[in-house]
Amino acid sequence: MTILVATPNGTVGRHLTEALRDRGDVRFFVRSEGGAKALGKVRGEVIRGDATVAADVRRAVVGVSRVFLAHPFSEDQVDAETNLGVAAVEAGARRIVKLGARRFTGNGIVPDTVTGAHDAIVERLRSAGVPELTVLQPDRFLQNFLSAAGSIAEGTLADPAGTSARGYVDVRDIAAVAVAELLAARPVGGEIEISGPQALTLPELCDRFGAALGRTVRYVDVPLDGAWRAALVDRGIASYVIDGLHGLYSNYRREGVAGLGDGVERVLGRPPRPVWDFAVELLVPALSCV
Repeated sequence: MTILVATPNGTVGRHLTEALRDRGDVRFFVRSEGGAKALGKVRGEVIRGDATVAADVRRAVVGVSRVFLAHPFSEDQVDAETNLGVAAVEAGARRIVKLGARRFTGNGIVPDTVTGAHDAIVERLRSAGVPELTVLQPDRFLQNFLSAAGSIAEGTLADPAGTSARGYVDVRDIAAVAVAELLAARPVGGEIEISGPQALTLPELCDRFGAALGRTVRYVDVPLDGAWRAALVDRGIASYVIDGLHGLYSNYRREGVAGLGDGVERVLGRPPRPVWDFAVELLVPALSCV
């Protein structure tokens, strides 16, 4: 058995790397020398390449039987993931664990390019006849709030998702489910919805953060307006990504209360991590660095 891990330094991928770094049957596919260095010491093989380049993909998938498939949201995401996934199947891989996204439900939801990209990739994988396909569908990542540690330390969390209630999920749970599906003799397979244990609004999430930090944290709603867009442009974010985020956050605002996923319980046999664990174990240490 050889496992290929795509995007091993990503938000979820880095936790897979940590879980699999001592295995000799894992191949890590990175884009650059910097990516290879970021992995740290691993027992398995590290291959540099670009998932949109056919020759690089062919080298990466030789002899692979199982694949963790992920890629950041970008204009080339669909091509990158489908190229790698389809090539792996054609080379003999039997199992793909694809990192996707939870679908929006309810009235007023408009198709957005972030979730749409995942749907397009999954459709291509199914058409390619993947024998064992697992599609992870997590809700919004708690770890995304680590980038706002400086603001949280000052008592505010500004975010454009509005006051809808979501099952914010600890990325470590997503990675643990992915590892279990990759290594299992018989994976659960299919679509696996993953969330935290509760649906929380952003003000309620701020209350949880504040309780762990011993201070008040206030939610500040950020309108999806020209100022929001200009701030992202100033940070060098591509217009395609900004448009995709606008659609995603608009659907967060429209959905109201998101349903909870049972994937952690189904695959791992335990409840998902609560916000408290994330706040104490990861957010508090991050605040000490700002």
